[in-house]
Amino acid sequence: MAAVVQGVIEVRALIGQSPVVVGGVAVLSRLSNPYRATIDLDVVDRLHGEVPQLEVLRAAAGAEPIQPAAVLLPTPYGPVKVVLEVRQSELDVPSDDPGDRLHAAAHAWANDTATDVTLEVIRANGERREVARLVAEPGPWWR
Repeated sequence: MAAVVQGVIEVRALIGQSPVVVGGVAVLSRLSNPYRATIDLDVVDRLHGEVPQLEVLRAAAGAEPIQPAAVLLPTPYGPVKVVLEVRQSELDVPSDDPGDRLHAAAHAWANDTATDVTLEVIRANGERREVARLVAEPGPWWR
């Protein structure tokens, strides 16, 4: 999990803004008793910038592209798979596939409703890694 928290720090440094964390890390950060670790860092890029975040991350030293929309990003704690992107076109012209529509809408909603959360990892040797970032809120069905 330290690699994932460090991945958030690395992504922030590379894209120049706080990434919006979704997926497993977002779910685990909202639990009072996290029950497992995750090795993927899912973030959303609504593609509002001049250059898509995926292109920026793939251009980083030591990064390895993973198709279709991910990158293996090196960190001092090991590589982190960063998965991202929700294209505006996926919202403007929805797919005929209900799963595709749900994916696009859910990630857009997660991006738009994210709030600041501090993610902290304490390693077995006592070392601490902490980062405050935007993290997706649970859906209304969780409240």
